[in-house]
Amino acid sequence: MIRFIHTADWQIGKPFACIEHPDKRARLRHERIEMIRRIGEAVRERQVSFVLVAGDLFDSSTPDTSTVSAACRAIGSIDVPVLVIPGNHDHGGPGSVWEQEFFLREKELFANNHRLLAKPEMTEESGVCIFPCPLIREQSADDITSLLRDPNVWTVAPAGKPRVILAHGSVQGLSSVSDDEEPMRFEPEFIL
Repeated sequence: MIRFIHTADWQIGKPFACIEHPDKRARLRHERIEMIRRIGEAVRERQVSFVLVAGDLFDSSTPDTSTVSAACRAIGSIDVPVLVIPGNHDHGGPGSVWEQEFFLREKELFANNHRLLAKPEMTEESGVCIFPCPLIREQSADDITSLLRDPNVWTVAPAGKPRVILAHGSVQGLSSVSDDEEPMRFEPEFIL
């Protein structure tokens, strides 16, 4: 059995501007980092093979250096690969956090287990085929899952391996069967 943790919307660096007291804002920002460490504990306790982050790891496409450093150190404390797609808050467009020299240096120093999936290309992790649908812009009218409607996309995944689509936002109208076929049933084991 392959176990993984699926998460999204960590939004590390969120300013919590609606909270007036600065100590409370600081505590909430700190809790976001501690949440990553708790995910690492769950990974060890549950013998998880990898972690998926379906967008918005950061609250901004240009977080400050202390936020980037704290996030990379926390991610690096997780004992398995952490696969991340850009979301609307931390989109993968030009100039985003994912291209910044400081992020790349911190990732290399502290979070070698962090894998950015910034292209809509199948990747494999621990025997699972993952189809990332990253956001390249903060706002887009394009359907980021449109590539999945091409039947040839599915032929790149070896037969018999589980397939996971990793997307951020609302996904509508995606089905792997025609109208006159029975949909495939999948009953995931929720471990958290």
